Amino acid sequence: MRTYRLEIRLIQVAIVLSIFVVIAGFLGAWGSSKGQRADSSLPDVSKTAQTQTLENTKIVALGDSFTYGYPRDREHSWVAVLEKSLNTSVVNKGKGYQTSKDLLSRFDADVVTEKPGRVILFGGNGDALRSVSLEEYQSNMKALVDKSRSNNIIPLLALPMPYPGAQKMIGDMRTWMQDYAKTERILVLDFASAVMDADGKYLEGFSDDKKYPTSKGYQAMGEYAARVLK
Repeated sequence: MRTYRLEIRLIQVAIVLSIFVVIAGFLGAWGSSKGQRADSSLPDVSKTAQTQTLENTKIVALGDSFTYGYPRDREHSWVAVLEKSLNTSVVNKGKGYQTSKDLLSRFDADVVTEKPGRVILFGGNGDALRSVSLEEYQSNMKALVDKSRSNNIIPLLALPMPYPGAQKMIGDMRTWMQDYAKTERILVLDFASAVMDADGKYLEGFSDDKKYPTSKGYQAMGEYAARVLK
């Protein structure tokens, strides 16, 4: 009789334990599936934004005489070479006698309205030649980067070109920009590396006046930019 009662109790305990296991398993599976549905319903915003930006291959080059193509014209600029090399739209918004403040003042009209995916910000030489302070230059370049990002445009920074009579100021600008770009994770273009030696002097055939590139110099600059951006 005692054996019979013991067996019944063991059976009852086994049944209760089985019920607990089934309930626990059900709750675990339900919670897991609920979490999966919640995750899958949320879009990957960063990935989507990156895809949309990469799909927009248009580039605007915003700068001064070095972007325009002086002493020639836009057709003989590094921008034209870059456009042909990348086989995509690259808009030349270079103008003579420009400072970083000038670039900032025409950013909306010359860049935002073009709706590019990327913008190359090439300023500094005009600032150095007009004795603009390093602090003002830094402030303007930071503002250009901020405006680019706020309009979903990827900013690229081009280092100022070494220039006779302004080497100290331009050297300080180049050093600051490299550090700033590293902190902000911005791609930097150093056009001087394509046409100048380590002392900031043009290589043979790349300049007639030791100030601005020749057509051959701009060709080398455009090819360099294409290699970097590809």
